Amino acid sequence: MRCYIALLTNDGADRYRIELPDFPGCRTWSNTLADARIMAERMLAEEIELRTVAAQPIPRPTAAEWLLDLAARMRAIPIVVAAPGPVADRVSVHVDLPAGLVARVDERAREHGVDRSGLIEKVARLALWETGRADRRDFAGN
Repeated sequence: MRCYIALLTNDGADRYRIELPDFPGCRTWSNTLADARIMAERMLAEEIELRTVAAQPIPRPTAAEWLLDLAARMRAIPIVVAAPGPVADRVSVHVDLPAGLVARVDERAREHGVDRSGLIEKVARLALWETGRADRRDFAGN
């Protein structure tokens, strides 16, 4: 699990600015310190989702020592925020398929509660697993 450090600063008006230094421009506000962690987690999850959809890389967390030094200079409160689930590099792929097949894929995806990409990913994994099983049998001489 990847963890990032968010920096909280008080604006003097009982509001906290929450910033994720590893994601330039990624900041939000919280009215209470208690809600700051929830806001930071939500902001990180949304930023990772947006970058994944846009096929942009997810930055690696900056060294904690550097961010703690930055927090001290800024008089900020550092908090650790866990990235949601595994952060995997994903690639957007354009595939031309017959319209009727796409309609059937969409229908099956709805039945299984996933989107088109999710179903295609599951089918690809299953096909590779099945192919892998056949290859192992062939190599074993069976």
